[in-house]
Amino acid sequence: MEPLISIALCTYNGAIFLPQQLDSILNQTYKHIELVIVDDDSSDGTKDLLKQYADKYGQIKVYFNEKNIGFNANFQKAISYCSGDFIAISDQDDIWLENKLKLLYRNIGANWLIFSNSSFINEHGEIISGQILNENFSLRDKTFKSLLFSNFVTGHTSLFSKKFTQFFFPIPNKGFYDWWMGFVAIYHQKITYLPEKLTQHRIHSNSVMYTLKGREERYKEIIDNLATTKNYKDLGKNDELLIYRLFKAYSRLNFFDKIFLVNMFFKNYPLLFPDLKPRYGLSRLNYALKLVRKTY
Repeated sequence: MEPLISIALCTYNGAIFLPQQLDSILNQTYKHIELVIVDDDSSDGTKDLLKQYADKYGQIKVYFNEKNIGFNANFQKAISYCSGDFIAISDQDDIWLENKLKLLYRNIGANWLIFSNSSFINEHGEIISGQILNENFSLRDKTFKSLLFSNFVTGHTSLFSKKFTQFFFPIPNKGFYDWWMGFVAIYHQKITYLPEKLTQHRIHSNSVMYTLKGREERYKEIIDNLATTKNYKDLGKNDELLIYRLFKAYSRLNFFDKIFLVNMFFKNYPLLFPDLKPRYGLSRLNYALKLVRKTY
């Protein structure tokens, strides 16, 4: 018998798009599933909608928070309620291709986590240009250093084994849960990528991921990620020291910190920024200087 796959879905005021996502999950070609939904104290009719679906479909288990706890804590809660051997993450406003779970399960192998790609749809469900990752994206030559300054592991494209939770729980309060999961999985080299667009990811006015971010907000995201990753319990001593030094340099940004960062960016450009265009010599130095200038 195929193993049980749990889907962890967190909702918050998502009634307008939620039915399409629920239907796409229930219509998966992989049938041995449970859908675990935790609502974070919605006020728009989402709760009533969830009750209606739960009454109709036995695969659905719904929980309601008495107060809003935020998306990181809510996803940890949802994941902890999952009983499947494998767990997939779902956003509330996407649409899944019907073979998504089957393909992810067939390709995860002995890895802890597998992630895939997404195409974009608009508020009306119409396909628009763009995708989460480039067509030529690959994990080749990427290490944990490649996830220190930007994230390419998106939660809504992921499937992971239940045993992986012992490594990334508890999810830190700061930062993004999927960035943290990706970091832990790639640190142990237990991650793989399926180059298939298996999710139609909805872009709309309330999309948190695609809100235009200023320099200060982007700087804070990096600080938060360095603050959490430097404390990962299974880091080797040298890796712990490296991330700690990056965190302190970014936090203080005195003259010597800037020298350290420019040197680090220049020497480690291919590892730290693997999906940016290749740069060499003066071009790489100018980019390193530019990055430091953009941090204050």
